[in-house]
Amino acid sequence: MTPSEKFVSELCEKSFLPFWSFASPLGKKNKELCDVLVVCENTVIIISIKDIKVSEHPDENIQYERWQKKAIEDSIDQIYGAERYLKTVNEITLSDKITKIKLPEFSKREIFRIAVAFGKKDNYPLDNGNFGNGFVHVFDEQSTFTVLKELDTITDFVAYLKAKEDFLANKLVSVPREVDFLALYLSTSLKFDFDPDSVLLDDGMWEEYLKTDEYAYWQKELPQSFIWDEIVSHLHKIHIVDRGNTEMLSDLETATRILTIESRMNRIELGMIFRDAIKKKLRGRIIKPFNGSDHSYVIMPLSSKNWDNKEKELELRCLISRKENPSARKVIGISMGEDPEKKLLFDIFYLDIENLDDQTLRKIEHAKQELGYFTNTTTTRSKNMRN
Repeated sequence: MTPSEKFVSELCEKSFLPFWSFASPLGKKNKELCDVLVVCENTVIIISIKDIKVSEHPDENIQYERWQKKAIEDSIDQIYGAERYLKTVNEITLSDKITKIKLPEFSKREIFRIAVAFGKKDNYPLDNGNFGNGFVHVFDEQSTFTVLKELDTITDFVAYLKAKEDFLANKLVSVPREVDFLALYLSTSLKFDFDPDSVLLDDGMWEEYLKTDEYAYWQKELPQSFIWDEIVSHLHKIHIVDRGNTEMLSDLETATRILTIESRMNRIELGMIFRDAIKKKLRGRIIKPFNGSDHSYVIMPLSSKNWDNKEKELELRCLISRKENPSARKVIGISMGEDPEKKLLFDIFYLDIENLDDQTLRKIEHAKQELGYFTNTTTTRSKNMRN
């Protein structure tokens, strides 16, 4: 396995991307379209990776020009070519030549382009911008790992790409490394009291950001989100990996994918609520929709008292949440308990109901009044920790 092939494998398997990424999909005439294609809801990310050694020519300028041509310009050409092909199709075929992946509707697609360049010398600049047919982010391999480590949900990563493109749309920029721009983004959200015409960043901004109180606080809060990662990983294996490839999404797969889209900050908040529910041994808790979201959550700890009827109880609790949160037609219920070795176990329930009919409303009222489900609901919210 070459370094670039190893990079693709690790990119797909060790980040958030296994849920959404496809290595070496096929394009025109069954030729490789790009190194990695990410498809998540309406977002499409085209990634091209080039591993180019610097030539041994004695002239430094010629060395750079040759490396730039093969590592970056050729990568940009591949990305633009892949995008042209994607505009002609509604689905793509994976490298196994069998599996088909549907693409978002043309009118709803939001496309991002990333070129990852291997082999550069430390003093080689990496230009980012519109090279004629759309903005291209140009990363080196180490910066890519750092960015994906810090922005390790699809929502956070796409937000970064979009903010960067918007910020640099009409500006001149000199960025020593992608991680230095990441430091600017995390510390400011790219929001300023003025609109600079150009941006000049110092080398070493990332290392300085790692020393800040803000970063230390973020690292302290971060572990609270890991329970959500554990839930996602567990449910992904059951409802997606073990289920195998099928053309139709199951409700549980749909729910699992919704869990995966939650941002890291949302996961911290959700993790805190989960831990609190376990600690207080609550029978259940409703988590109201986040801003802009169309789904609520129901948490239901498992015990010997509700184990035999857990599926029905979780369903009824989800129906109650649907009634109490009219703006959220989707509800995801998560039941959780511990096995004899104190390992957390999870299961999931999903409903998507546009309107509640009279029969369902009577069922909800019975669950509340006769069974005592959510007669006194409690919801919590933690503060925004990373802008």
